[in-house]
Amino acid sequence: MNLEVDEKNERIFQAAKEQFALHGYHQTSTNLIAEHADVSKALIFHHFKSKKKLYLFIIERSIDVMQSSFEKEWYTDKTKDFFEMMKKLVSIKMTIAIKYPMDNKLLMQAFHSPPKEIAQELQLLVIEKSQAMQTLSDDTIFSLLTPLSIREGVELEHAKNLIRIVFDSFAQRIVGEYDGRYEEMVYNTEVILADMDAIIDLLKYGVYKK
Repeated sequence: MNLEVDEKNERIFQAAKEQFALHGYHQTSTNLIAEHADVSKALIFHHFKSKKKLYLFIIERSIDVMQSSFEKEWYTDKTKDFFEMMKKLVSIKMTIAIKYPMDNKLLMQAFHSPPKEIAQELQLLVIEKSQAMQTLSDDTIFSLLTPLSIREGVELEHAKNLIRIVFDSFAQRIVGEYDGRYEEMVYNTEVILADMDAIIDLLKYGVYKK
């Protein structure tokens, strides 16, 4: 979406982002947005055509803001250990979530409890926007996991798949535990990273004694 953001557009954007984050998609009306933006409802429809298009624009812009901030933080890090890099990834994401709490809350709601009528559009947007992050993960993080760094007899691709499954499950568990309480999640970074340390220890050294 290539909308020129003038002063009134910015007021609409900020008001809509806050109301969507606080009340959700269905409970946020264009009347409510217009009231908080101090503009007419007609102006909202003139610039954004519909509540759905306004919502998708906000989601896309919030993703861009957080990804841009992530990239700036990420490329200043010189960690070369695979698991430390995984922890750094989570830590940076949480730092950014704290820095942009409203954007984070909005995105967590949108992607984990998407409005049914726009779920498909959100999914396509995620796929489009996640390509850069996937490239970062594959080219930067998983490039540190080599045959020399894993136990003899373990296939490298098997190790990568296992680690992806474990960390994906970990992320889903955290999201589930903090469902509807995303502010608490971002302020419990140390607890979550300690949980990650325990998982990393198991991945590194296994469960059974030899």
